[in-house]
Amino acid sequence: MLRSICLSLTLLIVSIPLHAEQIPTKLRVRAVSRDAKVIGDKVGGARITVLNAETGEILSRGIQLGGTGDTELIMVNPRSRGGKVYDTDGSAFFETTLVLERPTRIEVQAEGPLGFPQAKQKVSKTLWMVPGTHIVGEGIVLETHGFIIQVLEPLPKDVARVGVPLEVRAKLGMT
Repeated sequence: MLRSICLSLTLLIVSIPLHAEQIPTKLRVRAVSRDAKVIGDKVGGARITVLNAETGEILSRGIQLGGTGDTELIMVNPRSRGGKVYDTDGSAFFETTLVLERPTRIEVQAEGPLGFPQAKQKVSKTLWMVPGTHIVGEGIVLETHGFIIQVLEPLPKDVARVGVPLEVRAKLGMT
């Protein structure tokens, strides 16, 4: 039995290519807001970072740009598994081409909305990318939670006092 294991290992080692082929592989990412739409230009977009999950090396980075998507598809119509929701004309996304030599575990991060620093959130997803197996169309969807909240009153310079009512006013919007 030991001999058969040694033979199997020897065959495995011999079958590994000496020079791995570098294969361009497309990846599309969309940052969206839960129960809302795609994080688009009007709120500053989202910063997308793709990392090698094992080494931490940045493989790609950029800004998701475009519109917020089709309101009917995203917010009104019922969804079916595998159906198109975000992949519509003008809908924001970030697309990159990774050059992969072997299956690679990646971490995809989204941070936004960039135009409203007080509302910025960061989300991530880890997955395997296989060389030559493109992820396009809907792409990897990263969902943030929450709203854009802009405090109108009190102002940062205002001081709260014990026993004195404090009026708070805010503007609420979707990311």
